[in-house]
Amino acid sequence: MLSMVNAYAPVCLPPEVERALDRGHEKKTHCDSVFRSLLGVSLDSYPHISLAPRNEQSSVPGERKRTKAVFLAAVIAIFIATLWPFDPFVRNGVTWLQGTRGLKFEKPGVVVSKEYLKPGETTGSYSLEFLVRPASWKSGTILGFYSDAPPTQLLIAQSGDRLIVTHDVAMQSGKIATMEFHLSHVLLPGRLALVTLSSGPDGTAVYLDGKTAVSIPLLKFSRSELSGHIVLGTAPASYEPWEGELQGLAIYSKELKIEDALRHYEEWTDPSGSDEDDGAIAHYRFAEAAGSEILSDVPSGPQLEIPAIFSVPHKPFLRSAKKEFKAARSYAKDVLLNIAGFVPLGLIACAYFSWTRSRWKAILIAISACGALSFVIEVLQYYIPPRFSGTTDILTNTLGAAVGAALIRSGAVRQALKETKLIRS
Repeated sequence: MLSMVNAYAPVCLPPEVERALDRGHEKKTHCDSVFRSLLGVSLDSYPHISLAPRNEQSSVPGERKRTKAVFLAAVIAIFIATLWPFDPFVRNGVTWLQGTRGLKFEKPGVVVSKEYLKPGETTGSYSLEFLVRPASWKSGTILGFYSDAPPTQLLIAQSGDRLIVTHDVAMQSGKIATMEFHLSHVLLPGRLALVTLSSGPDGTAVYLDGKTAVSIPLLKFSRSELSGHIVLGTAPASYEPWEGELQGLAIYSKELKIEDALRHYEEWTDPSGSDEDDGAIAHYRFAEAAGSEILSDVPSGPQLEIPAIFSVPHKPFLRSAKKEFKAARSYAKDVLLNIAGFVPLGLIACAYFSWTRSRWKAILIAISACGALSFVIEVLQYYIPPRFSGTTDILTNTLGAAVGAALIRSGAVRQALKETKLIRS
């Protein structure tokens, strides 16, 4: 009689009930109905009878703990790989030069304008010049202009000895097209150079130390790309820190001729020179030598600020996958790596949840948990300067987790998990 079974003795049950328990039914109501139909009694009368499968009553707790430990280790590994070093409060590496005017940028460092630069209406000719001494051959963005509407950027960067000008153009369709121009043998580490970019109706002339270096017919600066925040030392929307010295910056609403560039070179490099602004709309000599504020020599130039903490000023938060898409091999490689990186996590997560859930429920929960984990990571990456925050990673990570979770249906994979005791035998 079932009523005579000792609470701590093995329980002999009919085959139908044995099979029900071996399949690991989770709902007590189902097992209760089996008991009622076969024995005419309810499980409520025998609270000492466990609903867990027989093999779970012995070795299951230890094996489940092993699976949990592997799962937690995988989560920690993902966090370390995507967030390390977790330091949202990086000291700004901008200091004043000693013995001469100018700023020194040590990685990472940034200077930003408090307000937008607002060039006046002109015939469409603009020029900018900067006196610079690179510290190394490393790549980085020296100067950038950023506007929110439309979100365009004009970037002046270094890569080796090359000067790189990245130019965003708003198309009639509303899309943004990016053009990039490379000039070699312009930026040499340790060498002070005055770089002048003069844009007019026939394109842009590049002068190096007051001498003509090259002409770029396809590059023309527009008022809209100069109408924005000025950012020095990194790209406005991405982590591209630059190392070196910046000893002068000027922006003009006119086209500079070669004689203008040569005269400006003599004025910038001669300590006794007058440094006339020559009709500039923003002119910075960086002569303050202390403090966190930098003033323009002309009223139209916005005030610059040296923040105490480094950050990417216009870093996007959870940038849309559509905007992140690039028809490039590097983009495809990143997508594949993000998918592959979450396949093991999806598999072990599914193995862990399968201890207490049916197979399909375990798969769905594992995919949801991994997707939520990826979302949290992307939110946290927004606050870490070297990291990017975008939805592409969330989608690809979740897809990788789905692939990993689905692998648990494979007989070979299940056998491997059983042999390692990560799922029940």
